[in-house]
Amino acid sequence: MKKLLSLAIAAAVLSLAACTQNSYKITGTATGAVDGDTVTLNTFDFETLATTVVKDGHFEFTGVQDTAVMRLVVWTSNTLPDTRIATHVALENANITVELDTAANTAAKVYGTPANEALTKLGEAELAINQRGDKVYKVLTDESATEEQHAEAQKQLEQLQDEFINLYKDFIKANISNVAGTTYLQQYASMLPDEEVAALLSQVPAELNNKQMKELREVYDVKAQTAVGKPLKDITATTPDDKQLAVSEVAANAKVLLIDFWASWCGPCRAEMPNVKAAYEKFHPQGFEIIGVSLDSDKGAWTKAIADLGMTWPQISDLKGWECEGAAAYGVRAIPATVLVKDGTIVARDLRGEELAKKVEELLK
Repeated sequence: MKKLLSLAIAAAVLSLAACTQNSYKITGTATGAVDGDTVTLNTFDFETLATTVVKDGHFEFTGVQDTAVMRLVVWTSNTLPDTRIATHVALENANITVELDTAANTAAKVYGTPANEALTKLGEAELAINQRGDKVYKVLTDESATEEQHAEAQKQLEQLQDEFINLYKDFIKANISNVAGTTYLQQYASMLPDEEVAALLSQVPAELNNKQMKELREVYDVKAQTAVGKPLKDITATTPDDKQLAVSEVAANAKVLLIDFWASWCGPCRAEMPNVKAAYEKFHPQGFEIIGVSLDSDKGAWTKAIADLGMTWPQISDLKGWECEGAAAYGVRAIPATVLVKDGTIVARDLRGEELAKKVEELLK
């Protein structure tokens, strides 16, 4: 009995030691790599934190991580330096296994913690969608394809984009208690409804509330203050002719006001501008006004885009790029972004295309 008890105690001690491991060890295999190929451990900004080399198809990193973080394990061919594979890894104090195939078009496999195993499944799902996307893209770029085939391919591409959004949304919800989920929340929050992001933020564990998460929380606190039903928040900035103009000044003469956040360098903004322009030309005589708030930093590029796109409504900018104070006042982290106002109250956000035109028409009745 004493011997059995001693074994039970020993097992418990070993189990406790495993749960409280205070260092990490990444053991990697790189199928198809050759001796001397470089493998680095990087931040998401590609700052190199550690470097090792492949030997007999294997590589290894060891160290200590105070708090779980997302990192990149990057394999680079020494014979073809532009050939590399970057793999997401949740770096935690644990034994982590990374399996790369440098020749095949497959998703890397990472094991050892729940976050890493979730990332492996996510990578496989991403690859499957991308492979379908490649086929769709070939049709879109095929000059011999008919208009109907191009239209169908465009429809399929939009469906694939929706699949990606739903994939990330489900991944974040399932992993909000680990570093993988919180990191993807930071990256893809702008794709999700504000109320869903706010709910997810309330579930983030205290130990994962890093600087980036705190900044995201601040943004959505601001968004809550400028949500539908909240009063217009005023913005004052400089016009292209160097005068100061407040949003409230334009709102004072409008039955319905659209605050349009955009930038000359933003492709989706430029693509959406014909819809905004059409709505303005149709409804301006009835009291519809627009004020553009640009996230440009180059005045020349800003004013040229205004002229090129035929934007005849008022424009303001502080020329601070992503540090735009007006965008910060509305929690804008992605553009194009819109805020629709009537009688000093926000009535809709982020409407585009036909949805915008229908809403404006409804509000003007």
